[in-house]
Amino acid sequence: MNTEPLRALRLRTPRLELRLASGDELEELFRVAEAGIHPPEEMPFAIAWTDDLQRDAFIEFHRAKLETWSPEDWHLQLIVFLDGRPIGDQGMRAERFGERRHVVTGSWLGRRFQGQGLGTEMRTAALELAFRGLGALTAESGALEGNVASARVSEKLGYRQTGTSHVSPRGVPVPHSDLLLERERWDPPHPVEIEHLEPALPLFGVS
Repeated sequence: MNTEPLRALRLRTPRLELRLASGDELEELFRVAEAGIHPPEEMPFAIAWTDDLQRDAFIEFHRAKLETWSPEDWHLQLIVFLDGRPIGDQGMRAERFGERRHVVTGSWLGRRFQGQGLGTEMRTAALELAFRGLGALTAESGALEGNVASARVSEKLGYRQTGTSHVSPRGVPVPHSDLLLERERWDPPHPVEIEHLEPALPLFGVS
């Protein structure tokens, strides 16, 4: 499938730009991840991918999302840029979006960029793309027990907890808060510019 229209998509907030990355930019993003996302004794992700961080696997993960793209099953992995340099990753995925109008988001930031409100800003951009740009009705997220920063972002943005599940990123079950945000509750705290979305709409299953 021709995913070139996704290359032109841009989300802009007061401080950030979110878009797909070039090969060189993915290399630079890997170095950000390699420098650290969380303390080694903690694991904020449901899959413990940072425990075995490999350059080739990291690059291939991003490339594979485009290679396997389908309007019925897509995974948009936008890179977050601050002052023109990659600092993190904001993902959004959906299955049968045209029918369900539901997305799931996930993200990370390099440690030296945390604690500055950037996590809220980048997720605001993704949610504006989902709700305003694509017409989503609901957006799902979650936070592992102890991941205070992620939970705080979700709280700021109006998510409600719908339940508790368990994940085992390191072989031991950890409580996971299941969170949902409905379109009617969405009130973006930052302005977001969405550029060059219309040519890409069919790729998301939106007519």
